[in-house]
Amino acid sequence: MARSSGYSVQLVLGSLASFPGLVARDSLELRRERLGRLFWLCDGHSYMVFRETVRPLPVRERTVIEVGFRLRLIGSAPAPHWLFQRLCILTTPFWSGFEGFGTKLWMVDPSTRSYAGIYQWGSHRAARAYLGTLLPILRAVSVPGSVFSEVHPGRELTPFLERRAAPG
Repeated sequence: MARSSGYSVQLVLGSLASFPGLVARDSLELRRERLGRLFWLCDGHSYMVFRETVRPLPVRERTVIEVGFRLRLIGSAPAPHWLFQRLCILTTPFWSGFEGFGTKLWMVDPSTRSYAGIYQWGSHRAARAYLGTLLPILRAVSVPGSVFSEVHPGRELTPFLERRAAPG
């Protein structure tokens, strides 16, 4: 389902407007339980969690999505990747206020330095709306052909991760 760029701008502006309230109500949490854990993604690579952002979701239909990309501008040098992993949290206001956002695992493939995320969304529709906004941005800043995504409607995050856990 293609979305117009105007619709995506509305979603991002809505997220930015919601962010101060989320912070004021302590509705966003950085969790540590999964940090350093490895999980297999749909591209066949394992990715290590370096941050987890959680917003409590009401009980509704759940959808898990996987998204991955390789940044075009920072190459393979360790220092830019170290900096990216610390500064990417600055993007949180742009997406954490999207309707239906629940959890984001921020991940990196230690061998290729490609990035990925596994998300829990409160509905299939909300997950698709987010992807419609995110994927064009990722394609603009990533190595051509490196962006991937997969949607898993009706899936809960914890059982999904249990099946995807990699040794490590």
